[in-house]
Amino acid sequence: MSESRFRVSSEIVHETVDGEVIAIDLGNGSYYSLAGSGPAIWGLLLNGATAAEIQLELAARFDADEGEIETAIGALLEQLDEHGLVVGEETGRVDGQAAPASNGERTAFEPPRLERYNDMKDYFLLDPIHEVDTAGWPRPAA
Repeated sequence: MSESRFRVSSEIVHETVDGEVIAIDLGNGSYYSLAGSGPAIWGLLLNGATAAEIQLELAARFDADEGEIETAIGALLEQLDEHGLVVGEETGRVDGQAAPASNGERTAFEPPRLERYNDMKDYFLLDPIHEVDTAGWPRPAA
């Protein structure tokens, strides 16, 4: 059985602030907020996790039905892929899974929430170093 290993796209810059991931797509200027259990999932994606590895880790961290966790992970991965935030790569055969890195304390599961914003798109698409006119101000790419 083969499974996709997901990684964050190279077009994405991100930062976690107060338990929320803020990600900016430098290719299209959209920015995203990832909350709930989303930052935990994002952290695993940064290490190139598979959906099964994410599910094992979240089941160890959160007190929730495994079906609820699996559904939430699948929906989020689909959204992240649809928006170009992650890239899936075939891993080949998956024989076993790594043990979760949990400290044993489980908290209530909050489904991941992904929100997309375009209100600052024009600012994110400016290149202030290379796209300067004679007045010295950045201009939008043509």
